[in-house]
Parts: sequence; structure tokens; C-alpha cells
Amino acid sequence: MGPKELVEQFYDYLVQKNEAWSALFSENITFADAGMNINQAGKVAVVNSFNQFLREVEDIRVRQIITENENVCAIVRYDYINSERDKLTQDVAEIWQVKEGKLSSLTIYFDITIFRQFIGR
Repeated sequence: MGPKELVEQFYDYLVQKNEAWSALFSENITFADAGMNINQAGKVAVVNSFNQFLREVEDIRVRQIITENENVCAIVRYDYINSERDKLTQDVAEIWQVKEGKLSSLTIYFDITIFRQFIGR
């Protein structure tokens, strides 16, 4: 499976709410946002971070995927729902690096302040 197909599989699993997505991660995956407010390293830490995030996600739609060698950029629309059942939609740019057939790095670009205010953190 090439880098683009691997990233597409990841999002397909997320949309299906299939926990197989974590098997696509390398053991030493890193996950950060552009401002380094989020900075996780290692599969266990990244999976835990994703699981926490996914609790607030109601819907996921991949809008565009751009690939260059082992680098993949996905533009993803997330619909969030908070504890008061309010909804927020956000487009996020997610930059993946693939190494040895596994997702090895993710940097996300989005407004974390609005997200945290909405979720109440």
C-alpha cells in the first residue's frame, strides 16, 4: 500500500469508527499541532490522544488529499459535538509522513483555541 492509500485507509477506518486505524501507526509515531500545544511521541501516547479527540467527533469528511513521495496532506472537515450537544465544524490540514509502510508523523494545522473553548478544556 502506498502513502496515499495508507492515509486514505486511516480516514476510512475513522469514518467507520473501526479501531483498526491504530495498527497503521509506527511504534515511534509523533503527533503535534503547528504551535506545539499538542506534542505526543510514541504509539501508545498518540493512540491515547486520538481516542480522547475522537470522543468529540461526530462526523469526518476528507475533502482533499495531496501526495508527494512519502508526504501526504489531507484536508479534513470535522464536525464536533460537545457535552451540551452544541456543534462546531472545522477544516483541518493534516500533514502525514509515511516510512516503511507505516504512518510515522502527523502535524495538524487548525485553530486549537476555538476547539478547546468549544469542548470546554
